[in-house]
Amino acid sequence: MMQTEPSVLSYDHRTPSFPQKVKLYVRAFLTVPFYRYGEIGNISYNVGKNILDGVILYSMFSMAEEELKVAAVLGVVVKYAYPGITIVSSTYISGVIDRLEAFSELGKQISRLIRSLIGIGVGQALGAVMLVSCFPPLFRYLFYGFSFKSYIIIALYFLHHVLDGSAQIAEGRVWFKMVEIKIRRGQDPVLAHNFWVIHTASQNFQLVLGQVFLWASLGLTTALHPQLTNGSILALVAFGFASVVVSKFILPVTYRLRLCS
Repeated sequence: MMQTEPSVLSYDHRTPSFPQKVKLYVRAFLTVPFYRYGEIGNISYNVGKNILDGVILYSMFSMAEEELKVAAVLGVVVKYAYPGITIVSSTYISGVIDRLEAFSELGKQISRLIRSLIGIGVGQALGAVMLVSCFPPLFRYLFYGFSFKSYIIIALYFLHHVLDGSAQIAEGRVWFKMVEIKIRRGQDPVLAHNFWVIHTASQNFQLVLGQVFLWASLGLTTALHPQLTNGSILALVAFGFASVVVSKFILPVTYRLRLCS
């Protein structure tokens, strides 16, 4: 009798092939509304943040090096600030997750995780405001009249990393807890059995997608530099900013409207 390829619809102790992993991820996306809206938010953030990084970081560091003479300071800020942000944020959010798990009712856990996600969304939105404020045309318009403008760009970039970095760390743990409840402990045994496959497939997909948008936006910025007020660049920045701002509110809104459960 001919052996057929194992289906993702049944248990199999062998590691799924790449096409099967993709099918499992798509199945989770289509059949679990809570996961779908959360992933849409994750993808929106990923796309928007990488667009902003591709457009703003190159042009900002060019301005910081050529005009403000603080490019090296900005690099040091990132290198030495982020470890501290990671320690504080991961310690705090781990305590939050421990307290949530004290509730035996999963509905209460989800409700509180949603509230945490709103706070994370506010942090990432404010981080995006700080980053966009470093965009040279906007920075020159807002801050070039100040004699201490060099310190302003350092403060803005530092605040961006504090707000966005801490929010990302918290979001990673909150979202993992959410999908653990909705997929690992969910009603679909196939998805539950392949939880780590789905989670890893999601991360890999977003990594590739983010790199595509990062390099595409960086290439466009490099080609049009120094014409940063070009309509294409401004539209790209506006799209990236809007994508980041709304991203983490998609799931809370749909949860509030009872579009997912």
